[in-house]
Amino acid sequence: MKKQKTIVIVDDEVELSEFARMVLAEKGGYEVGICNQSERAIGMIREWKPDLVLLDIMMPNVDGTEIAARLREDPELCAIPVIFLTSLMTAQEAATHPVIGKNRFLPKPINGEELLKRIREFFELEV
Repeated sequence: MKKQKTIVIVDDEVELSEFARMVLAEKGGYEVGICNQSERAIGMIREWKPDLVLLDIMMPNVDGTEIAARLREDPELCAIPVIFLTSLMTAQEAATHPVIGKNRFLPKPINGEELLKRIREFFELEV
């Protein structure tokens, strides 16, 4: 039997996080955890060891690019893939960004069907 894929959403926007969790869990069958406080993100990711992290860029205290850098420096967490979430830049700008350009990216606001489609595609490519 296939293991259920796990996703951790790190985003300070509570409503957006809950919407994404609902879409991914109910329609996609994924196990989804939410961390709305950026300073707790690494601890939750370490605890969950998810198959994927959806990571907002602009957050108070610690921004998403810093969290991503910390993940890459940690031998236990460095292999966990990250998809960035942002409303700050276009796909072209994200492609040339020094941190984001090496990762996948989803624009905000999030469309539920598009989110589910992109996550399914991601996991199909990872097989």
